[in-house]
Amino acid sequence: MANALTAENDCANQVCSLLDRGTEISALTSLSSALKFELPERELAETVIAFDANILLRMSKHKDCDDIVDSLRTAFPGKLILPGQVIQEFWNNQFLGVDSISSALKKKFKEIKETIGNIDHQFGDYATRFDALMNEFDEEYGYIFDESTARKTKLFVDLLIEKARVPFVKRSLISAAAEVRKRTKTPPGFKDGGDGDFFVWADLLLGLAELKKEGVPYRRVILVTLDKKIDWSRGGIPHPILSAEIHAISGAEFETITLETLARRLLV
Repeated sequence: MANALTAENDCANQVCSLLDRGTEISALTSLSSALKFELPERELAETVIAFDANILLRMSKHKDCDDIVDSLRTAFPGKLILPGQVIQEFWNNQFLGVDSISSALKKKFKEIKETIGNIDHQFGDYATRFDALMNEFDEEYGYIFDESTARKTKLFVDLLIEKARVPFVKRSLISAAAEVRKRTKTPPGFKDGGDGDFFVWADLLLGLAELKKEGVPYRRVILVTLDKKIDWSRGGIPHPILSAEIHAISGAEFETITLETLARRLLV
């Protein structure tokens, strides 16, 4: 038990030092690589896949959701990481926020539509426009109410319980670094109001450090995300500072991909 705690503390200290630039990073080399972005081919067995909060929700809408989950469970030979902060981000921002807004709008819309219908037929044009607006909203957020979505989301979460490492960096150790990095526009997260993306990143780095400490071999780290802001990537190319930090903590390459790209790689 003591040895395990020591190893855990060593990894956390390693991450803290890296985030605060107590550890050297090859930023210029990463910039050079980003300018040409030619990642060599890697076997899936040499890959660590991590998931952003938006993927937990969107996975259920993907046409190949069941096949992706099944492939990750039975055929993927690498490692999975779900940064601990992702769980909070998913529940706070991705799921409950959309769910409560959708529910309220659906009820209000029904009341408005009934009221308009009871007043006069001349308001029918407004009812039609309200209908079109709600249909548009449902296309974007209506899947929250779909039982199939809830089932598939839980299917993915159950896979992560079974196979993923869920690291949390002690928040008091990195809260000061979060403030400094935002002030210096150090990725990720300087485009957001809070520090959620930074904590997602710190948790991912901790998970990678733990795998390295345990002797798990890997040469590529993939973050599956829908986030396209420049504090993560530009045109699909990860921010060079993020790539440099991944390399410093693990010696691996870093790549951000979409859910579609993940499906293509797993289901070939």
